[in-house]
Amino acid sequence: MRVLSIALQAFALAAVAFSAAPAQGQGANKGWWVVVASYPADPPERQRADLARTEAAAARCGARTFNDLSLKFRGFAPGYNVFVVGAYGERSAAERKARELKPCFPGAYVKYGEHLGE
Repeated sequence: MRVLSIALQAFALAAVAFSAAPAQGQGANKGWWVVVASYPADPPERQRADLARTEAAAARCGARTFNDLSLKFRGFAPGYNVFVVGAYGERSAAERKARELKPCFPGAYVKYGEHLGE
């Protein structure tokens, strides 16, 4: 019985940890995103430099960003090349992550949206 009790406790702890994980880790494309950077989408030639600059800043904070055009996110204004972290199922989790990323991205903020894919 003791082994079963320990196994059930471990399962409960794993379930709590999983529920606190960002939705992106679960393959979700909808939820609360931490927007760490956005740049004008035009001219397209600038996107490579924006990518390099943002990835370098994210690496300093131990983060990885997801990058796409804002028009591919329902709920985001079109016309931008955006770099986000998430999506998170709960706003509070995204806000915690935004605070973590502030040293590297002082303008980071939280926004709800859905990535529409390719």
